[in-house]
Amino acid sequence: MNQISAPQAVFRNPPTEYGIMPFWFWNDDLDEAELLRQIGEFHAKGFGGFLLHPRVGLSRRIGYLTDEYFRLAQVVVAEAARLGMKVVLYDEGSYPSGSAQGKVVAADPTHASRCIIMQQKEISGPAQGYWHPNPGRGLSDELLCVVAARESAPNCLDPESLMLLPVQAPELVHYELPAGQWRLLAIWHVYSGGAIRGVHAEEDDGHALAPAAGDLLNPAAVASFIQLTHDQYYAHLHAYFGNTIVAMFTDEPMMLGRGAKRRPEPWPFTHGFVDEIQHLWGEDVRCWLPALWLDCGPRTDEFRQLVTRALYDRLERVFYGAQSQWCDNHGIALTGHPSESNDFGALRQFQWPGQDMVWRWVTPGAASALEGAHSCAPKCASSAAALQGSRRNASEVLGAYGWQLTLDEAKWLLDWHLVRGNNLFYLHACFYSVRGRRAFESEPDIGIHNVWWPYFGLLGDYLRRVCWLLSDCVQVCQVAILTDGNAAAWQAAKVLYENQIDFIYVDEPALAQARVEDGELVIGSQRFRAIICDPPHVAGQAYLYEFVQSGGQVLTEWSADTLVSTLRQTVARDIGFPNAPDLRFTHVQKEGRECYFLVNAGEEPIVGELSLATVGALECWDPLDGTTQPWPATVRNGRLYTHLWLARRQGLILAVDPSGEPMGECALPPQPGDARLRLDGPWRAVNAEDAPASVPCPGDWAQATGWETFSGTLTFRTQFSLS
Repeated sequence: MNQISAPQAVFRNPPTEYGIMPFWFWNDDLDEAELLRQIGEFHAKGFGGFLLHPRVGLSRRIGYLTDEYFRLAQVVVAEAARLGMKVVLYDEGSYPSGSAQGKVVAADPTHASRCIIMQQKEISGPAQGYWHPNPGRGLSDELLCVVAARESAPNCLDPESLMLLPVQAPELVHYELPAGQWRLLAIWHVYSGGAIRGVHAEEDDGHALAPAAGDLLNPAAVASFIQLTHDQYYAHLHAYFGNTIVAMFTDEPMMLGRGAKRRPEPWPFTHGFVDEIQHLWGEDVRCWLPALWLDCGPRTDEFRQLVTRALYDRLERVFYGAQSQWCDNHGIALTGHPSESNDFGALRQFQWPGQDMVWRWVTPGAASALEGAHSCAPKCASSAAALQGSRRNASEVLGAYGWQLTLDEAKWLLDWHLVRGNNLFYLHACFYSVRGRRAFESEPDIGIHNVWWPYFGLLGDYLRRVCWLLSDCVQVCQVAILTDGNAAAWQAAKVLYENQIDFIYVDEPALAQARVEDGELVIGSQRFRAIICDPPHVAGQAYLYEFVQSGGQVLTEWSADTLVSTLRQTVARDIGFPNAPDLRFTHVQKEGRECYFLVNAGEEPIVGELSLATVGALECWDPLDGTTQPWPATVRNGRLYTHLWLARRQGLILAVDPSGEPMGECALPPQPGDARLRLDGPWRAVNAEDAPASVPCPGDWAQATGWETFSGTLTFRTQFSLS
C-alpha cells in the first residue's frame, strides 16, 4: 500500500480500539453463557470493548467483589482478549465512587463522609450567660468552634465583630456580649449521612441499606477504598492489565455522598481541613466559617470561593491523585468524570479525562446545547486532554435519555460531542437484563433489547472513524478561554461556536505551565494567539503579562456583539462560511493532512461556498460509509475555496494535503436532494412475517387502534419506476 492511500484505507476500517466502549450493566442473576453471548453481539457490531459496570439489580448470589463476581469477571475479560476487545473496569458498586459498596465504612466507621453544619442562637445585648449548643443525638458529632457576631442587618454579620468564644466541657459556651443584636454560631463537624446507590435492589436511593459514602477527602479512607477495590481487581486479573484491561473508570465522586442527611446546608469537610485553609486566609479561619452560610461583609464571596477551591484541590489531590498514581503504577489509565459538568480542573489527574451527558440535559434545538454548565462538558474533557497530551478523552452519553431516544437524536448528540473533540465513547448503556423494573433504570438499553440494535453497527462504524481521526493528532486552535477550572464558563464559548471559532479551555494551573514563543502562548502542543477571560476577573491573568508584552491578545472586557470582530484583529479565520450559526467544526493535523471535521447542528441543510485557511489537494471523507474522494477546490487570495453541502444530521471531513495541488473547479459529485421523486403509492404495510398490517401507511402506527403499544418492525412497500 502506498503512503498516499494509507490514511484513507485506515479511515475506511479503523482499528477496533476506536470503537464504542459501552457501559455493560451487570444488573441481574448473571449466567456465564449469556454473558459470552452478549459479548459476541458487541463484537459483531464493531464495539471496541466494554465497561464492566456492577449495577442496581445484581443478584446476591453473584454479589459485588465476591469470588463468584471475580470468576465471571475473569471469564468475560478472557473472552474480550480472545476477540481483541478492550475492557475498562469500574471502581464502584453502582455510583458515586469511593465507597466500595459501603465496605470502606464497614471496615472503619470513621471513614464515612463528613461535613460541617451551623447551629445558631439570637441574643439581644447586653447579655451574658451560657449556651449549650446541641445539633441532635449523634454521639460522634464534634463541636469545631463557636463564633459570636453582631448583626449589621437581617441575616448579615459585621465582620469586625467576629470572635471565637471559649468552649468548656461538655460543649458549654460562656458569652458576655455588649449592646446590639448578636448571633452565637456553633460550627459542628459531623458525618454527612450521605450514601451511594448500591448493587442490590434494597441498596438503592432512599433505602435503609443504601451503602454509606466514604470520606473522599481523607487519605486513609481513600487508601482503604483502593485496597478493597483496585487491589482486588489486580489480584484476580493482573495478567490482563495493560493489554486487555486498559483503564479504570471513576464515576462522579461526591464529597457528601448522595442525599446527605445533616442539615442545614452541609459543607464537605474532614479532619485537618481547617489547618489546610488557614494558611490561605489572613485571619483565624474558624471565625470566618459562619460566612459559608451568612453574609459577613465584602469578603464573604472571597471566603466562600477560597473554601470551595480548597475543597476541589483536596479532592483532586487526595481522591483523584491517589487513583491516578495507582493506575499509572499498574499500566492502565484513570478515566471517568467528576460530579460537575463544567469541572475540568480535576481532569488533570486523568490519563483519559472524561465527562458525562445524561438525563436529556442537552437535546437538539434546546438552548442547553450552547448555554449553561452542561454545555461545557465535552469541551472540558477535550481541553484537559489537549493541554496534557492525552491520547483519548471520553464522554459517557445517552444515559437516562429514555426509551423515546431515536437514532436520529443519538446521532445529533454524538456529533455534538465529536465536534467538541471527544474521541472515546462510553455509551450508556447495554443492559444485561431488562427484567421487571430494570428496563426503567436509567433507560434506554442501547444494546440487544432495543428495536434499533440491528442497525446500530452503522452508527458504531461512524463513531469509530471519527474517533480514529481525532486520536493521535494535534488540534489546531489559536484561541483559549481562561476560566475557573472547577466551574468553566459558557458565555464566550457560545459566541465562538456560532461563528466557527474553535477554542480550548485553560485555567490558572495550566497557565502556570505555559511559556511564550514568537508571540504565542504555548501549553504542551497547543499554541494560542488570543486569550478570552470568562469571567472577566478570573484568576490567572497575572501569568499573561509576558504574553501581552510579546504581542498576544488578552480580552478581559468584551461583549457578545464585539467579541468576534475584536478577535479578528489577531486571529485569522480558519474556516470561512458567512451566517451559519449551526455550522460547527474542529481542525486537527493527522498523518500529514489538515483535517476539518464539519457538523450540521441544525435542522436545515447548510449549502454554499466554504473557504479554508489551509491550501492543498482537497479530499472529502464520509465517516458514515468510509468513502473518500478528491474534491473540487480553487485557491483565491491565499485560501482554499470549495462548495459545501452539509445535510441535516450530517458530519463530514475535508482533508487537505498541503503537499498537493487543488484539482480546480469541476462538477461536484451528486448530492442528496439533487434529484427528487415523489412516491405517491399505493403503499402497504407488512409485519416481520410478511402479513398485512392495518396501520397508516406510511405514517405513525402508534396512532392506529390496536397498535398504540406495538414495539417492533413494520415494512412499508410500494412500487415505482425510474427512467
